[in-house]
Amino acid sequence: MDINPTNSYQNMLNMLGKGSSQNTDGQPAATDANAGKVKAASQTSGSATTSRASDANAYSDKVSLSYRAEKLSKISTEFFGGTIQSSQIPALTQRLYENGFLNDSQYRDLGGAQQKVSAISQANAFISRQILAEPDGNSEMARQLVQVANVLANMDAPTTPELRRAEADAYEFMASHSEALQQQGAPEELRQGFTRVMEVLEALDKVRKQEQSTGALSSYASVQEAWQSMQNDEE
Repeated sequence: MDINPTNSYQNMLNMLGKGSSQNTDGQPAATDANAGKVKAASQTSGSATTSRASDANAYSDKVSLSYRAEKLSKISTEFFGGTIQSSQIPALTQRLYENGFLNDSQYRDLGGAQQKVSAISQANAFISRQILAEPDGNSEMARQLVQVANVLANMDAPTTPELRRAEADAYEFMASHSEALQQQGAPEELRQGFTRVMEVLEALDKVRKQEQSTGALSSYASVQEAWQSMQNDEE
């Protein structure tokens, strides 16, 4: 079945571009208290770099806005080039969730509960929401979060030394902020979000090491399987 008019969905994307930072529903991406906690963690952990060139600062100040625009552009190109099919709605809903434009509750309301959300999807959604909610005044934090998002997006890419360094940096960044948030008594939802991303990065590292010994290439499915195995071992 076709769904018309396409313009109504384009309007939805325009609204998401303006209002996604308000997409909280108790989720970790709240733009006030939780964003402040993440910013404080950035300062506490000492990972924020202050000695940036002025042009780099000008760029990084716009990281969150650029990230939102890039994601919306890709979604618009993929789904709204013409008449949207009803069969595309689940994929569209998934994409909006993973890119941070829907919170967990909204995702379930739109049918996301029909299938179990993978740990990878949850990690992607959490990082995206944090990027979209990041205040401009803490641009280094946004830049670091985008680097974590890039690692999650490339977990099925062939291993390279550069990629492994990026994965290690992403884990170190998440671990340092997770510890700082714990010390500051940050909201549980926020701390759980950082922990989930760390778990996925740990699973990715496990798969990468197996890749070296077996030659089997990393994939989203193999990382999800490794994550599930790690959860079973803890039970």
